[in-house]
Amino acid sequence: MATGQAPDQKDVYAVVRLDSHRNFTPRPENVSVKKVVSSLADAELEVRYLNGLAPTGTIYFIQRTTVALESRPVQQVRRAPAAASASKPAPDPRSRRARADKKNKKKKKGRRK
Repeated sequence: MATGQAPDQKDVYAVVRLDSHRNFTPRPENVSVKKVVSSLADAELEVRYLNGLAPTGTIYFIQRTTVALESRPVQQVRRAPAAASASKPAPDPRSRRARADKKNKKKKKGRRK
């Protein structure tokens, strides 16, 4: 059932990046919006360009969406305190770096001097 578009909304196209799509259930941390453009032609050109340069396991695609056009000023986002953002978070256990670190630890244990 198609519904009419509200007068304060506009169709736009998001260029979306999907990392490691091996198991067709992408996790939120593997999906990100690269760019939002107003025309389909611009989105297609951007997707073709990015897919040509994308590493293995990464794809870019187009998602049509709507944005609300509001006349009120945008509120600024609060920034986190610098002390809280200074600590480095632990890598995701499924990440390439975490697997490499784990592999190196196993190799070091087995060595004899």
